[in-house]
Amino acid sequence: MKSCAVLLILLTFLTGCRDIPQPAGKTLAEWQNAALSRHLAGETATALTAAAKQTKENSRHHEYPDLARFIRETTPEKGSELSREMLWKSFELCNVQFSGDPETMIREMRAGELRSHAAILIAEKQFLDQIVWKSPAEEERNRELHSELSRLFGSLPFGELANIKLATPETPLPDISSASQTLTQDPAEALQIAGVISLMPDEIRRQQIADPQFKVDGILNEIQFLAASYALQLDRTCLLKIRNEYKNSPSEEKLLQYRKWYYRTLLDISRIPAKRGTKEDQQFINSMLLLQESF
Repeated sequence: MKSCAVLLILLTFLTGCRDIPQPAGKTLAEWQNAALSRHLAGETATALTAAAKQTKENSRHHEYPDLARFIRETTPEKGSELSREMLWKSFELCNVQFSGDPETMIREMRAGELRSHAAILIAEKQFLDQIVWKSPAEEERNRELHSELSRLFGSLPFGELANIKLATPETPLPDISSASQTLTQDPAEALQIAGVISLMPDEIRRQQIADPQFKVDGILNEIQFLAASYALQLDRTCLLKIRNEYKNSPSEEKLLQYRKWYYRTLLDISRIPAKRGTKEDQQFINSMLLLQESF
């Protein structure tokens, strides 16, 4: 009888525990903020040092033809990834040379990248955690992800990343109409735009020599708008393609790819400049585009 009473008390206790609301896990934004607090200052300093070093070296514009050849031969997704990277790299190297506050610009760029990187790593970890029998390559990647996420966030409570809500193909698509661009059939077109941006510092210096009062703030805004426009068109093309493929034949692999492009799109939307240049600034950019080299 005594043992029955103990059992009854235990069952009552356990039942009561189920009614106690459990603390909710961190949201994606909270994990992203944790990554920023740990790494933003260091990554900003590192990026500034690297940019200062690169601007003193000779232009690497001669590498673009080889990159264009790779983009035309690889998959659209890999080509778009590389083109996006080169668009923003060329923008940064141009901006850091003429901006009145390059540190703020670099900090904003790195903050966006950390947020996007965190979301994409979490998406990949959720994908791999669903695979019960992993291949050797998947096991290796899972270990790499755990190490990278631990470095990014500091600690990983067991199972908590699995509860983070991420975008799905049913999530409303971000609006990119404010920076729309129409791509040609050439997969390397965006890379050619990156090549034009990489040549702009020399032209800006020539203008400054001819006119010491030559202003660059509006031109830098236009260069950023140009990079964002082409990056977003790459994003949207890949995002819509993968969403349609997912709807026709859903799979966890396609969901992961969709999430990667979704968070890249959010990043590039955040980089649309709040203020654009004057008509003269836009004419300067257009004249540079007319002189672009084909490769």
